[in-house]
Amino acid sequence: MTEKSCEEDMLCGINVPASKGELSDMEKKHIPIISAPDDIKPGDSFEVVVEIGKLMKHPNEPAHFIQWVELYSGDTFLGRAEFTPGMTEPIAKFTVKLEHMHSLRAIERCNIHGLWEGKKEIPIDL
Repeated sequence: MTEKSCEEDMLCGINVPASKGELSDMEKKHIPIISAPDDIKPGDSFEVVVEIGKLMKHPNEPAHFIQWVELYSGDTFLGRAEFTPGMTEPIAKFTVKLEHMHSLRAIERCNIHGLWEGKKEIPIDL
């Protein structure tokens, strides 16, 4: 899938912020925010938290909700969490082990607004 800003066709491809400095309300509700430690040693396990709606609450009702979030290291699939409307919050925790610096990518799917991506560089202390 190709990357597109949310100003274009949001149901075609993966939506990414049009501008990193100024996010629209739509982007604030949908961009997955990745949290991870700042100092990681090669081969050590660490926790990664992915949260959707951290910047602005996303609806969580049967008609409009986050269906799932996937975590990748570059293009390598690491895991997936699925959510049920009304009964879960779109927050997922993963335990990850990396040997060198990677870009973590989280992709989530809103049942109405399609796919959205967030990224975070993970530095590995050698």
